[in-house]
Amino acid sequence: MATASHAFLRCLAPTCLLILTGATMTATATASEPTAVPAATAAPAPGALPSDAEGFAFLEGRWRVFHHQMKDAFAAKEEWVDYEGRARFFTLLDGLVSVEELRTADGRPFGGAMRTFDRTQRTWSDAWVSAGNGVLQLPQHGRFVNGVGTWESEEHHDGKRMLARGVWKRVSIDVVTWEQMFSMDEGKSWKTNWSMRFERID
Repeated sequence: MATASHAFLRCLAPTCLLILTGATMTATATASEPTAVPAATAAPAPGALPSDAEGFAFLEGRWRVFHHQMKDAFAAKEEWVDYEGRARFFTLLDGLVSVEELRTADGRPFGGAMRTFDRTQRTWSDAWVSAGNGVLQLPQHGRFVNGVGTWESEEHHDGKRMLARGVWKRVSIDVVTWEQMFSMDEGKSWKTNWSMRFERID
């Protein structure tokens, strides 16, 4: 099995499915859901802290997570699994850092992410760490535009160049979605292999 250089590709192969013992659920489609766009404000000055529209402060708190995940993104036949989990998000340094912790429905650690904001470039670095090995991976980079955050990176699979993308959408104050997808044709088409729907607990 080929490995990706950025494990923000949270799961492309069956070995990543660590939480199948969680409660099975029916995934809720998110494609048609509107995006909650923060109120328009003047462009932040270079060096300013992230604005509400730019930052991850909206994720602060605890969430119920509904996963819809492909067992093996490269298999000839698509097989999907649905399960539930939990998430916590912390905002540090006045919005410059966002920390994510994911757990299974029964409380076992699954993985997390560390996000840091470049005050000059106005972009985020997003690095994934699996509970399986504890290694912080190379980050993806991106930003929010009109309530949608897009992060991209270049990966390789079986010696072939592959583009990876993670997309955050602010549906409402209490609902957020995330999707992971990849492209084997330089971005002409994209294949989603994992989606999450976050519903706020508190």
